[in-house]
Amino acid sequence: MIRFPFAVSMVVLSAVTMLTGCGAESNNTVTVQGKVTVDGKPVEQGSITFLATDGETPSSGGVIAGGEYSAEIVPGEKTIMILGNEVVGQELVLEGVPASGMRDKLKTTTHPNYNAAHLTPLKASITEATESLDFALTKDGKGS
Repeated sequence: MIRFPFAVSMVVLSAVTMLTGCGAESNNTVTVQGKVTVDGKPVEQGSITFLATDGETPSSGGVIAGGEYSAEIVPGEKTIMILGNEVVGQELVLEGVPASGMRDKLKTTTHPNYNAAHLTPLKASITEATESLDFALTKDGKGS
């Protein structure tokens, strides 16, 4: 259960990345960097996705590590989705199969509103490269 949102996030991020690479010009992107926190605490790991609101420019995203992210984005109006996780232990890769090895057991740390395009309150107008597009999320899913 806990792994499902992270897995879905990675699939969405991969799909967005593949779509971005299909026919999109990469030379008109800008680098956007920033920090992501929940009630002041850095998001340990996760993903951030910038969805184009015009339906014409490609969407893109990046990985969050240690509360920071970096992404190559085509400028424009964006809706932002964020999924944050933290490691809460270790678990078997295949439940009940000790020989399958161990992996991190994750817990979602962001409110589900931030990872749903129709619910997220996160919006941005990207016009140029920036190193400080920060997101201060709240546990109730209403702030930024």
